[in-house]
Amino acid sequence: MLKIHREGKRLTYIYTKENENIPLLTLENGSIIIEKHRISSPEVALLLASALRHAVGMLNIVAITGKDFEELEKFWAEEYESAYVRESSA
Repeated sequence: MLKIHREGKRLTYIYTKENENIPLLTLENGSIIIEKHRISSPEVALLLASALRHAVGMLNIVAITGKDFEELEKFWAEEYESAYVRESSA
């Protein structure tokens, strides 16, 4: 589960599981600070992506629509395939 902790103007996105709280990122003073530097599960990666999308929207710099996000996902899937999948099958 992903929770958002607000302290004044600071937002911290926290991944909670069982008896553990893991900060993923913090939004403060117009900056996004990545707290979780190592990701070892797809669940945490997806939660971080979701938190980043929300944080970017909170900055009010640019709104990312669902279509924009889908295009970014497609781009990164293609980049991953060209960098890792094709390389490992060679």
